[in-house]
Amino acid sequence: MDVREEKVLLSPDLYGRVAIVARADGLFCLYQHWRWPPETQRAFRAEPVEDRRWTEDYDPRLYDGVDPLPGIYGTVEDAEGEARRLLGLEGD
Repeated sequence: MDVREEKVLLSPDLYGRVAIVARADGLFCLYQHWRWPPETQRAFRAEPVEDRRWTEDYDPRLYDGVDPLPGIYGTVEDAEGEARRLLGLEGD
């Protein structure tokens, strides 16, 4: 799937990632991905335990079989407001 990320925001702990993606109709949508920090992996006995934090780097595999979050936005700024809310970045 060829996805054009317009902007990527990361949570303060870098385990959450929200991408603002341009749609074919000129509007925007959001894709959200989370990783469990090592202590959560240990608590759920998920092996192997890794500290894999997100980056802003584009990886097309992130979008394989994943639907965008509900909501369509007219501008990157509108989408960014929601992305910041989802990641707890409202005050930044």
